[in-house]
Amino acid sequence: MGSKEPETQDLGVELEIQGLATGGRGVARHQGRVWLVAGGLPGQRVLARTRRTHARWIDAEVERVLTPSPTERAAPCPFHAACGGCAWMRLPEEAQRLWKRQLVRDALARVAHLPDVPVEEAVPSPLPLGYRNKVELTFGRSPDGAPMLGYHPPGDARGVVDIPACLLADPAMNQVVAAARAFFLEGPGAGDPVLPVAGDRREPLRLVVRRARAEGAMLAVFRGPEGPFPSGRTFAESLMRAVPEVAGVVRLLAQPGRRGGTRAEVLAGRSFLRETLGGLAFEVPAGSFVQVNPGAAEVLLDQVRAACGPVAGRRVLELYGGMGVFGLALARDGGKVTVCEADPEAVGAGRRAAAVAGLRVSFVQGDVMGSLKSVGDRPWDLVLADPPRTGFAPGVAAALGALAPSQVVLVSCDPPTLARDLAALHGNGYAVERVVPVDLFPQTPHVETVTTLRRSSDATDPPRDRSLEGGAR
Repeated sequence: MGSKEPETQDLGVELEIQGLATGGRGVARHQGRVWLVAGGLPGQRVLARTRRTHARWIDAEVERVLTPSPTERAAPCPFHAACGGCAWMRLPEEAQRLWKRQLVRDALARVAHLPDVPVEEAVPSPLPLGYRNKVELTFGRSPDGAPMLGYHPPGDARGVVDIPACLLADPAMNQVVAAARAFFLEGPGAGDPVLPVAGDRREPLRLVVRRARAEGAMLAVFRGPEGPFPSGRTFAESLMRAVPEVAGVVRLLAQPGRRGGTRAEVLAGRSFLRETLGGLAFEVPAGSFVQVNPGAAEVLLDQVRAACGPVAGRRVLELYGGMGVFGLALARDGGKVTVCEADPEAVGAGRRAAAVAGLRVSFVQGDVMGSLKSVGDRPWDLVLADPPRTGFAPGVAAALGALAPSQVVLVSCDPPTLARDLAALHGNGYAVERVVPVDLFPQTPHVETVTTLRRSSDATDPPRDRSLEGGAR
């Protein structure tokens, strides 16, 4: 059932925040209805203002805190209230991890109907602040038309909050942001036609800054609409002179929402960073995915290896594999690994990394269902999957049931889609054995989870699905 705007003027409702929900909102109950309150923390009593009324719940936001939570703290970031990117920053890190574990437990019970699955304590990130090796800012306009560069405010995907520096970013990256602000907001790039104008409905121009922990170098990456960018090369050259750690400036052009197929235009320097992940060397392309918290990514890799167990001699299929960071680590442990990934740049980077390391790893480039068709006639002992936030593509869980590996390890960054996919795998003959949350994103409600599943002893091997057989490699 749809939603509707409140029919009467909202004068505010007093609520006691009892918990937290996926997405970071506080949970309250009033007159038999559930309220999801942006900005609310457990233990607070607040005056809440309704934003939208739904059939069974109300979307609201905090108008004023009447009684603070006994566990909350002052946010360490001066832009916290305006930005909204770190919804849980006023909770101490230990409390954040407790609630992240609870989000996973709630999703398993509510969505997957698996209330008895044990969920372990969330594994902490090595750093609570300054951990991000990637930030993405958006160019916009203030109400009076002045150019801005910053992050989106809460609930506004097109709005921009003008923020000079992010407390979660590796401090070195803020030098690049400062240089871009000086050049495009006040300097020679302020009139560039690629920047948005009032009423512009084009995809906005974005600035992505990436840093490699291994070599200490950075990339400045522009994403946005096609068309002239006359000041791009001038900025690139001036940035590389001003900040010697910048190894390259790149413009990425791709269809909105499309995964893979991005065209890279090098404005200066090079289009990749050299990074070490799990003891293996990678050349990471400007547009390819890599975990934004390198210290916690190593923790995550350790958890994945532990979940997979001994792999020597086992046939391992990795889905949504990116550059194959997990797969290459398992190959080094003795696994016979095939990695499936849609992004050709990531596949190329993975192949180069495997060659440098002397590892025999097969890569299949294409979407997951197409890749499964090309490998569906082979037996697999272990399938490792790391899908995007949206979870499995339609049909993937059933296809895995048809492959019938004895073990599945699922890495997820969203509890509801994790629970949905676990329910589908459960229906295809798999039992959840172990669930470990990992706090890759301190100060936010996001949590990564590593789940181990085993094929049930009473599961019968389904007839082989001939639609998964054949196909070109």
